[in-house]
Amino acid sequence: MHQAVPIALVFIGCGSNVVFLELLVKEIPSSGHIVTFFQFAFITIVGFIFTANFGRKKPVIPISTYGMMVTLYFLTSVVNNYALNFNISMPLHMIFRAGSLMANLILGVIILKRSYAWYKYLSVLMISIGIAIATIASSQQVGQAGQHVEGDMPSEERVAWEYVRWLIGIFLLTFALFMSARMGIYQEMVYRKHGKHPSEALFYNFHWKYLC
Repeated sequence: MHQAVPIALVFIGCGSNVVFLELLVKEIPSSGHIVTFFQFAFITIVGFIFTANFGRKKPVIPISTYGMMVTLYFLTSVVNNYALNFNISMPLHMIFRAGSLMANLILGVIILKRSYAWYKYLSVLMISIGIAIATIASSQQVGQAGQHVEGDMPSEERVAWEYVRWLIGIFLLTFALFMSARMGIYQEMVYRKHGKHPSEALFYNFHWKYLC
């Protein structure tokens, strides 16, 4: 199979998924949870039948290893979602997660003792500068929003408090960023040791996430 075929299928699949999900959410705002439920349920049922052979086939990679993967994924997802409660706008949330390149590079150097070409460091630096600019712009919006918050506190104290909440949100996003990078490195180390088993990994990871 030519490389362009799976690449095209990924883009078409992801693009159509986003379009139809947005149409569903516009009609029924709470439908996102039921869509996620059926996605997890479908993969779990198909994996249980064809990958686990109705539970008769033991996994090549230990269950405890998959448990660690799901734990890291669960923590990352919870922290990312919780950060939205701390004055983090959705555009900043999406832009900030692009910093995964920086987190992967830093942890790759620290944990895997890797060295990268100079242009990779430069590329990550340029992306990080862009994220920093977007973050600074978002902080200005937080200050303006704090002036319009009603309450007994003086205006200056309200603005300061909103900034504190925003900084907590930035910390949570940063923590989730490095947690996600650590999860990627952990998966790489596991696959290096046990080999790649995509169907098995898809089933057990999604099954555990579904149970969580």
